[in-house]
Amino acid sequence: MDNEETIEELRAALAELESGEGLSRFVDGHGLQSRFFAFSWKSEELSIDFNLPCGRVLSDEDEQALDAARVGAALRMAILLLTAADGGKLLFEGEASLSVAADEDGARYFIVGPDGEEVDAGDGWDALVARLDAALPDGDEVQIIWP
Repeated sequence: MDNEETIEELRAALAELESGEGLSRFVDGHGLQSRFFAFSWKSEELSIDFNLPCGRVLSDEDEQALDAARVGAALRMAILLLTAADGGKLLFEGEASLSVAADEDGARYFIVGPDGEEVDAGDGWDALVARLDAALPDGDEVQIIWP
């Protein structure tokens, strides 16, 4: 699947999630408490690895809402990252690749230079949102809130 097809699948998954009917795309696992949103993408410049719990029907309402919020944020981030990569605006001068991950413990990113050295890294997505907002100024204001 190419970037555009993947972006459309991610948008469809976001619409599913926001409908309140539950998420069926990018969901793995089985049972009432072991389902998770799993999305991976690997290219020369971008690596995404999201593995977040979702649809845990035995959890209380607050935990279910937090799961849905985290999955929604991850879906939006994946769409923005792939859009930036597709437009050639993901990396800045002196950067070779960007890796982004999210799981129950939080979100992380790593930017690597052409020699394999770490250029930047951090927890959370605030820095990535700022990068994408600067790289994609034509679109709507970028807002990803990691719960």
